[in-house]
Amino acid sequence: MTVGIPTCYGGSSLLATVKSILASKGVGKFRFVVVADRTPIGSAMKKELKRLGVELIWNKKEGSQFKKIKQIVAMCQSDVLVITQDDITFKPNTLANIMRVFATRPELTMVGARVLALPAKTRIETVLASMVHMVDYITTFWNTDNYLMASGRCLAFRTEKIKKFRIPETVINGDMFLYLENKRLQGAFARPQDAAVYIRCPQRLKDQIGPSSRYQYSEQEMARYFNVPVAQEYRIPLRAKIRAAAKEFLAHPLAVLGYGGVFLYTRLRRQPVKTVSNPVWNIDTSTKE
Repeated sequence: MTVGIPTCYGGSSLLATVKSILASKGVGKFRFVVVADRTPIGSAMKKELKRLGVELIWNKKEGSQFKKIKQIVAMCQSDVLVITQDDITFKPNTLANIMRVFATRPELTMVGARVLALPAKTRIETVLASMVHMVDYITTFWNTDNYLMASGRCLAFRTEKIKKFRIPETVINGDMFLYLENKRLQGAFARPQDAAVYIRCPQRLKDQIGPSSRYQYSEQEMARYFNVPVAQEYRIPLRAKIRAAAKEFLAHPLAVLGYGGVFLYTRLRRQPVKTVSNPVWNIDTSTKE
């Protein structure tokens, strides 16, 4: 196994992510690669990453996330490649459970992980954590593998398959592209329930506008890359939506009501396509605390 992190933010969250991954149990030694640009990584951080056995590749010329992923794929020589981000907390058994699924289901070429929210620190974060909960519920209630299961927070691939992927450096919604590209090449996808990672939700409302805007243009973007109807991939069953909302409402009613307001706000404040089409976007630092 190889673990790769493409990043343009070399802050403390990167080191915390690295340490949580290296604390994984049941996987033995594995190659760990970080490809970085934009934000300079200090000498202390470089020294610590080297001590931990992490290979750091620095790009003098800044590029998109997919540019860095493409570099990681080219370097990978192991059977499985796991790609994650610089602000993720892994459960100790997540990597082992991903590898177990690959071992027991040889037809699989791509595996995802559940995305759960860390305890909230602000009201907005509490509201957005409810969104994360509902998405997690929907993935199960949908009763089939679906694009919501394929979160770029943690995706694993059989290396021989991902080396056949097209990896355009201009892609905005990388999660959906990788999911559909796997399908295009007749790959099989799964997401085990016992493989999970944790994220810090945005702590400020303005930090949700960028990610929401990119998602709102996702279907339009994917239609340009794939010569098959993609609209059906985005159509979440109404029953799954209702069940997810009802389950979360029983646990956090005020947060669910608050998310209704956030949903409306992010649609009214949607960024123009010209802004969203830039694959090198601004860093949302509130998710990296």
